[in-house]
Amino acid sequence: MLRPSDSSGPSGSGVEIRDAYYRGILVFKRAHAPILNVDYDPGGCGCFRDWSNSERSFAMDNPLATPGFYEPTSNAETVCDNANSLTTPPGDCPWKVGQECHTGVAIEKSAERILITSQMQAGWYRYTMRWEFYVDGTIRPTFGFGVYNTSCSSASHRHHNYWRFDFDIDDAGNDFVQEVEGGVPNVFANEVTRTWTGASTAWEVYDASSGRGYRITPGSGDLDLPADAFSKLDFMASLYKAGELSDSGGGCAINEGTIANGESITNTDVVLWYRAGVHDVVGSNIFKCKAGGPILEPIGDWNMCGPDPGNLYPKWHSADIDYDYNTNGVVDVADYASLVNNDCIGP
Repeated sequence: MLRPSDSSGPSGSGVEIRDAYYRGILVFKRAHAPILNVDYDPGGCGCFRDWSNSERSFAMDNPLATPGFYEPTSNAETVCDNANSLTTPPGDCPWKVGQECHTGVAIEKSAERILITSQMQAGWYRYTMRWEFYVDGTIRPTFGFGVYNTSCSSASHRHHNYWRFDFDIDDAGNDFVQEVEGGVPNVFANEVTRTWTGASTAWEVYDASSGRGYRITPGSGDLDLPADAFSKLDFMASLYKAGELSDSGGGCAINEGTIANGESITNTDVVLWYRAGVHDVVGSNIFKCKAGGPILEPIGDWNMCGPDPGNLYPKWHSADIDYDYNTNGVVDVADYASLVNNDCIGP
C-alpha cells in the first residue's frame, strides 16, 4: 500500500493498493483514484482538476513501525465523519478534546474486515478515501467529498472521483469485460465508456482460463448523480498500457478519449475505471460531507489456496493490506492469519 503522498499518477491517486491477493489468488495489481475534479454552477468558482497526494491530518492514534501508518485504538475520524451540520463547516482536526491528529493512513481490523482510511486536502476541500476488504472477498472503496471552511460556498457544484482498477485476476492476461443489464451479459470486444441505466447495471471482469472474476455494482448513492457533459461516464474499460495512469490533454474534465479509443480488450490485460460523484447544493447540503463508491464482489470459484496448494493462505494477504510491524510494508502472513479465520481449502 502507498500512502497518498507516495501515490502514483500526475496528481497522486490517494491510498494506492498494490498486489492484493484473495485466498492466495491475485486480484489487483494496482487500485487507486488518479482523477479528481469539481465543476461549479455558473457564477461560482469555475472548475478544478484536484490532486490526491497532499495529506491532511485526521484523528487517529497508535502509530505502527512503518512511518505514517496507524492502528487506532478507536475509530479514525476525518472531516467527513464530523460534517454533521447543514449550515456550518466542521473545521479541521481535532474535533474532540484530547484527539491526536496525524497525517498518513489508519488501518482498522476486525473479524469481518480491514478498513483503511486516509484524508487528503486540495485547497479548502477535504477528501476522505477508504478501502474496506471483507473476509468473503467483497471490496468497498469509498470516496468522501468534504470541506472544512466556507470558501467557494456561494454556488452549487458537483464533485467527481474516478477509480482505476488494474485487475490481474490469476494473471495479467486472458481477461474479458462485460456489462450485465437485467441479468443479460454483453461482452465488450473493444475499449468502451458507459453510463448506467439503473440500479440493475453491473460490470464484470473475469479471467477466461479460471473463470474467476469480480462484479462491479454501483453504490446506491452513485445513482443520484448521473453522468453529464462534464463527468462524461460512469464506467470505462481500457487496454492496459504501462505508464497510462491517468488521462492527458489538460483541462478540468476527464479526457476519456486519451484512455479509451477503440483498441481491442478481448482476452488481454485490461483496466477498469469507475466514477462516483456528489452534488453540493447551496442552501441545502453544501457543508454536509457526501460519499460514493462501488461494491466489488468476487464471482466464480475462489474456493482454493492459490498457486501453491501446499500452503494455506489467509483470506486477504498483501503488503498493501496488512503490515508486518517489523518490516517496512512487507506482509506478515502469520500475523494476519491470526486476525481472521484461515478458511482456505488445502491440497
